[in-house]
Amino acid sequence: MAEESRLRRIISRFRVPSFLIPRRFLSSMELMLANANIMLSASEWVGIFLFLAVFLFILLTLVFSPLAGGIVALTVIALMVAIPRMQAEKRRAQMEEALPDALHHMAVSIRTGMVLEAVIQEIAEADYGALSDEFAQITLEMRRGRSLKDALLSFARRSGSVQIQRAMQLLLEGIESGGPISDVLEEVSEDIRAVRMIQRERKSLTSQQVSFLAMASLFAGPFVMGVVAALPEIMSQAMAGVSGAGAGEIPLEEISKVMTALSMYVVAQAVSGAVMMGVVMYGDFKKGFKYAIPMGFFAYLVFVAVKSMIPKLMGSF
Repeated sequence: MAEESRLRRIISRFRVPSFLIPRRFLSSMELMLANANIMLSASEWVGIFLFLAVFLFILLTLVFSPLAGGIVALTVIALMVAIPRMQAEKRRAQMEEALPDALHHMAVSIRTGMVLEAVIQEIAEADYGALSDEFAQITLEMRRGRSLKDALLSFARRSGSVQIQRAMQLLLEGIESGGPISDVLEEVSEDIRAVRMIQRERKSLTSQQVSFLAMASLFAGPFVMGVVAALPEIMSQAMAGVSGAGAGEIPLEEISKVMTALSMYVVAQAVSGAVMMGVVMYGDFKKGFKYAIPMGFFAYLVFVAVKSMIPKLMGSF
């Protein structure tokens, strides 16, 4: 407890005043952190990454160049948004995977005569991963005086899942109408199972297209561009023993500057490939952005590796 409180005090020092952050971005970040189950406020989270971005920018500027510092700082800023988004997506997928079994569990328990509050407590104590954690939060909120309806709606908003929101809405409608809740839960469970099966079939059918996009964006494109970017150094090695006007006619420095721009093309190709993967797999280009940063970084590493290795291989011959 003492170490945890000490850590909290250290983190609180990085907190950015709320009035310095746009309100819309602050509320959006709060929601993302809640979806990701990251126990930090938005002002603390933003402050930590801003401090890290500024520190790395100054360090890399002094050691390498302002360009390197700027690239790393922008990457850190992008990770500030990408990390909770990816964590929330992973957690959401875990809850959606466990939701049909949990709803079936609830339906069976209600048929045995248990009240809904007791069933929610039972799910919280069961082994449904992140979903059990959320049901434990619902139980805690009800113990603090919050109504069942408000607790379920808060969970639905916090989950960020359309399937969970729909399931909770149908459950509340069943409670308000006085109908058989167990039947509602059973029907919702079967419906979600069918949706999950369709999603799995879609992933299996689109795996070939996704593999092609990944190979083209992460290996084929960076490899070709790396070979092209290595040409100035290869030409420089070839002309090392040549003297006179013939060597001076080749504008190696100008060619090198042009080849530097290829790295931007490699990253842009990887990012566009990630967006297209989102369209192919999910039918929504926004879902592809979670792959953009890792794919862009990996493609750039392949490009740099090929660019540095090809001249050495050519020199060995």
